[in-house]
Amino acid sequence: MSHGSSVALVWGSEPPAFSIGWDPPMFANDSGFSVLFDDAPDPDDVGESGHPDVEWVCLGCLIEDHPEIGRGLDIAREHGVADLADGEWVVGDVSRLEGES
Repeated sequence: MSHGSSVALVWGSEPPAFSIGWDPPMFANDSGFSVLFDDAPDPDDVGESGHPDVEWVCLGCLIEDHPEIGRGLDIAREHGVADLADGEWVVGDVSRLEGES
């Protein structure tokens, strides 16, 4: 697969992905997706200069490497958050996003 122009913010790399968020894109190539894997760092450990386990990844490559996240991406795009529960992607608790800027 060739690299696409859209990127997702990926936290960690060890499957499974357990949560996917979507916000309106911040720049031209931003897909709006944030994907959290099992080894995602704690947000308190991610400073303004970033963290080595949080990176922008080509969305097409991410889907190619982890096709199991496809349904989660669809749900997150429609509802804002998708969480993996008992092996199935479900609408996540969007109330946890309230108050964040």
